[in-house]
Amino acid sequence: MKAWMRGVWIIGLSVLLLIACQPEREEVPDIPDETVDEGKTSVEKQWVVKWKMDQPDPRFLESVHVLHRSQENGGFTMLVKLKQGVKEEDWLKRWAAHEQIEFIHPNQKYEVEQREGAAQRGEDRYYLRQIGADQAWRELDWPVQSHVTVAVVDTGVDFNHPLLEPYLISGINLRDPVQPAQDYMGHGTHVAGVMVEVWDGWERDANAAAIDIMPVKVMNDGKDGDVYFTAEGMREAVRRGADVIVLAQGSWTYSETMADAVRFAEEEGVLVVGATGNASLDENGDIRYNSPVHYPAAFPEVLGVGAVGREGKVVPTSNGGSGIDVVAPGESIVAAVPGGGRKADSGTSFAAPQAAALAALLKGQTPTLTPEAMRNRIRQSARPVGEERWDEWGGYGEIDVLSTLTQKGKADIFEPNDSPQTAMPLSRDQRVSAVLAGKDDTDCFQITTPYEGTLTLKVEGEPQGMGAVTLRGTAPGEESVEYSGEELEEVHLSVEKHEWIFCLSTRDDQEWAYTLSNQFRLQPDAYENNDQRWSAYRVKVEPGISSFQGTFHKERDDDWFRFDLDEPGSLRLSVNVWSPRGDPVLYLQEAGSWKGTKVDEAAEGVAEEIEIDVKAGSLFVRVSDYGRNAIPDPYLLLLEFQPEARDAYEPNDTSRQATPLPNEEAIRGQIAGEADVDWFTFVLEESQSVRFRFTLEKEPSRPLTVVLFDENLRTQQTVALHAKKMEDDIGDSLQPGRYFIRLSGEGEEEWEYRFRKRE
Repeated sequence: MKAWMRGVWIIGLSVLLLIACQPEREEVPDIPDETVDEGKTSVEKQWVVKWKMDQPDPRFLESVHVLHRSQENGGFTMLVKLKQGVKEEDWLKRWAAHEQIEFIHPNQKYEVEQREGAAQRGEDRYYLRQIGADQAWRELDWPVQSHVTVAVVDTGVDFNHPLLEPYLISGINLRDPVQPAQDYMGHGTHVAGVMVEVWDGWERDANAAAIDIMPVKVMNDGKDGDVYFTAEGMREAVRRGADVIVLAQGSWTYSETMADAVRFAEEEGVLVVGATGNASLDENGDIRYNSPVHYPAAFPEVLGVGAVGREGKVVPTSNGGSGIDVVAPGESIVAAVPGGGRKADSGTSFAAPQAAALAALLKGQTPTLTPEAMRNRIRQSARPVGEERWDEWGGYGEIDVLSTLTQKGKADIFEPNDSPQTAMPLSRDQRVSAVLAGKDDTDCFQITTPYEGTLTLKVEGEPQGMGAVTLRGTAPGEESVEYSGEELEEVHLSVEKHEWIFCLSTRDDQEWAYTLSNQFRLQPDAYENNDQRWSAYRVKVEPGISSFQGTFHKERDDDWFRFDLDEPGSLRLSVNVWSPRGDPVLYLQEAGSWKGTKVDEAAEGVAEEIEIDVKAGSLFVRVSDYGRNAIPDPYLLLLEFQPEARDAYEPNDTSRQATPLPNEEAIRGQIAGEADVDWFTFVLEESQSVRFRFTLEKEPSRPLTVVLFDENLRTQQTVALHAKKMEDDIGDSLQPGRYFIRLSGEGEEEWEYRFRKRE
C-alpha cells in the first residue's frame, strides 16, 4: 500500500474522522454512463445468471455470448460474457430488475493452493493416528454396509495412480467434456489420496461394500477456477449419484449460485464438506486475514473443516469464524501425488478430505442418515480443542473416526444448555437442529452481535407444538424480549454490539424437534437513503482528510456521495471493507458529464484507491460491492483533498526563506491570515530606479501591509493596500545591495495579491 495511504488509514481507523459531512441533499438528474475503466480479470467479467423460465428473453441473448448453460427444475443457469460495446453498468441495471431472473452476479474466481514439500519424518502419516483412524482399523471391521460415492470437485485426479485406481470411477471433466478428468496439477489427486489413506487401513474381502471416488474436474491449473463451474460441478455430482461432495476450494465472497448448488445437494440428501480456507497473506508473508470462513464452508448446509497441527493446536493460517464445524490435521499431510508415490502438502484443503472420508464411512454404515444428521454425528464426537464446546477457530473440535463410528447419535447434541450459564455458543448466520424434551427442558444459545444491526431468528418445527413454545432473549444493558407461538416463525431484533442469550422452552410434556436459524445484518449507515445518484449524500469538501464509515446493509446496496469543491486541487479517494467478505468498488463521475471511471483493480478485502486532479464543482462518487452482496462489516471511505497551490513561493515566512524575485516574471501569492508572512528578495549591482506595482485580487476588510527593507532589515518604505486603495507602488532610486520585501496582514483574513517590476 502506498505510504500516503498507510498514513491515511492510521488516521482514519483510529479516530474515524467524520468531518466535512454536511447533511444537505439535493436532487439532481441521473446521468448515464458512457465509459467505464475496468480492472477485473476476464473470468470476473463473466456473469452468472439464473432464469426462472426454460428460455431466456431473446433481447438478453442479443447482449451476451453464452459460455455455458445448465438446466434444472424448469429453470436454468447460464454463464455469459458481455458482447463488445455493451455497457456493463446499463446492462446490469436492466437485467437485474427482470422479473424472470432469479439472480445475477459476477463469476467470482476460485483458486486452490499447492504447497508441496518433503514430508517430515519420511512418509509419516501422523494425521491418521491423530484422528483415530488407526485405532478404528484395529477395533472395527470395515464399517461400510452400503455403496457410497464421494465426489472430488477439483482439478481432477491421476487415474493411473496405483493407490487411487481401486476407488476411481470415470467422473466428468466440465472444462473439456470429451476429455477424462485427469489431473495435471496435483491438488485433486492429493485430496483424493488423503481419503484413500483413511480407508486403506481396513482389511476387507472382495465382496465388501465399496466406496467410489468420482472426480469432477472444474479447473485445470488450480488458478483458473470460478464459482460457476464449481457450483455446476456440485450439481453434476448430485445428478450422477454422489453421496458426499468434498470441496477443497472456495472464496471469501458469497455467491447465490453457490448457495443454490448447496441447497440442491442438501435437498437431494448429499452431504457437502468444505475447507474453511487458508489465510490471506500480505507482500511480507504476514497474515492479512484469517477470518471469516470461506464459502461454501460458511453455509449452514456445509460441514466446514479447519486445520490443526501435529500437537492439535489450530494452525494460524487456518480460517476461522462463523460456519466452522470441526478441524483435522492440515500440516505436512502425506498422500498421493500425480505420477505415483506420496508427498506432503499443507492447508485446510487436506484437512477437509479427512472429514469427507469419515462422512463416507458414516454414510456407508448408516445409509438412512440425512446430511444434517451426519453433520451432527461428526460434531458430537469431535474432541474439543478449546475451552468452549464450540469456538470460531476449532469449531466443535478435532474429528475422531472411532468415536464417530461407534457413538450413538444424539437427538440434541447441544445439551447440557438448560440455563444461560450453560448456553451453547452459536455461529452467526447458521442453523442448528435440536429437541425440547418437554416442559422441564430449556435450550439456551449464545449469539454475539458484532455491531449495531438487525438479528433475525427463525424457529421451525411441527405446527402442533409451536403454540406452546416461548423464546426469551437477554443481553447486558438491554431489556429482555419474549416471543411465542407463530411469532417465532420470524423474529426481527434491533441489536447493539452484545452477547445475547436466547432460551427456548415449552409448556408441553412431549418432545418437540426444531431448527433455530439466525441471520445478522448491519443497520443502514448514516448517509442513507443514497442508493441513487439523484439522492447522493452531499458533502462540502474542505482541505485535509475526511472519513465516512458506511455499510452495505442489503443486497445491491449502492452508496452515492456528492462532493462539492470550491476550488481545484488534488483528490485522493480510498475505500476498504473491514472484512474480505467484501470487494469494494469506486465509481466517479463529474457533475454534468456523461463519462464515468470505475476503480476496481484489487480483490476481496483489499482497498481500492485513486488520485485525481479535480476542478471546482461537484464530483459524484458511488461506493458498492463487486458481488452486490450484503457485507457483515462496515467499509471506510477516505477522502484527502489538497487545494491547488495559490502561493507557489511558500515557504517564505522569514527573511532567511525569502524568495529571490525573477527578472521579469509577475508574482502571484496569498497571505493566509496574520500568521502567514511572505518575504521576497532582490539584489542591485548598481544604483538605479526600481519600482514594484502591488495589486490586491479582491477587496479586503483589513489592509495588507507591504514593507521594503535594506540588507540590514532597516525599513526603507511602507505602503498599505486596502479597500479604497487596491493598488500601489513601492521602491524608488536605490543604491547597490540586497533588498527585502515583506507582505503581512492582521486578523484571519486571506489576501490574494500580485506584483511585478515596473518598467
